[in-house]
Amino acid sequence: MADQQEKTEQPTPRRLSKAREEGSLPSSTEFLSAITLITLTATTYFMGPLFLEWAAVNAKDAFSCDRTCMESPQSFLAFFAQKLLAAALICTPFLLALMISGVAASLGMHGLNLSARALRLRFDLLNPSKMLGEMFSTHSAVKLVLSVIKLVFISILVYFYLKNRIALLATMQWAWSMELLSQIGRLILGVMIRLCVGLLFIGVIDFIYQRWRYFEGLKMTKQEVREEMRSTEGPPEAHRRIRQMQFEAVMRRMLQDVPKANVVLVNPTHVAVALQYDPKTMHAPIVVAKGADNLSEKIREIARAYGIPIIRRPAIARELYATVDLGRAIPEGLFVAVAEVLALIHRLKHQRR
Repeated sequence: MADQQEKTEQPTPRRLSKAREEGSLPSSTEFLSAITLITLTATTYFMGPLFLEWAAVNAKDAFSCDRTCMESPQSFLAFFAQKLLAAALICTPFLLALMISGVAASLGMHGLNLSARALRLRFDLLNPSKMLGEMFSTHSAVKLVLSVIKLVFISILVYFYLKNRIALLATMQWAWSMELLSQIGRLILGVMIRLCVGLLFIGVIDFIYQRWRYFEGLKMTKQEVREEMRSTEGPPEAHRRIRQMQFEAVMRRMLQDVPKANVVLVNPTHVAVALQYDPKTMHAPIVVAKGADNLSEKIREIARAYGIPIIRRPAIARELYATVDLGRAIPEGLFVAVAEVLALIHRLKHQRR
């Protein structure tokens, strides 16, 4: 009974589909944060010169003490609109890059999923007892430990990078301001690259963990799997009846093809295989019907009723019955033996004429 309650079975496709419909998907905030930081760093690296030029021009305008924009409300509004538009244009590449990278990262983690249920209001999440339970849960403890490990890991990366570069900054005290800013910019870029690599490493690990946790949470008991199969496929009795009806339909279609055969090979009472061959349209004889025991007798009865020759070839009949499916051509190894049978039937027909 305990085994019936243990969730040891992998989630079925129906269970996974239901979870996706409800908006439940494996996701990692650490991975998304790493992608966001990498995108922001790369965009800043390429757009940095343009942004600095824009900032320098606006700073120069700000310290020029030009008061023409304050002469009237219309002048001020025009000035404000101009600066606001310029700020929006300079920030647009950053915002677009962040949006595209965020969408691409989400699609990479769990693909495209549109769920209206995920947008519904869930007041159960505002339950204080549930919030306290999640705050002091094992998952929260794991997240806290991972945050500490992440902080230590990133700190070690930054420390070893800056350790050998502090002396370089000390020697720059007599450098020109632009050269000093250039060195500081390179130093910050190096720190950001190491932060990106470290956070990406942590993000990938966290995504693997979140994916494992997601599928573990969707695991099912054996009883749940049986109930789902029963609900999707119906009662076992109905399922067996459907299979039986399908089998009977296949047998009826097969027996309807027996009159098309040129010959029926038998073994001599247990197996019967009906072959059809048209040299104009077929490269080899095909099996149009086959059966054993009662079905074999039924094939022979139809063959006698339609005057189809019944030839005793036990070895060939057994091999065809065991290896060739309905509607398939006979194997090349039996071409000669079947050709001899067809030639014999052809001679017998000519003798009767």
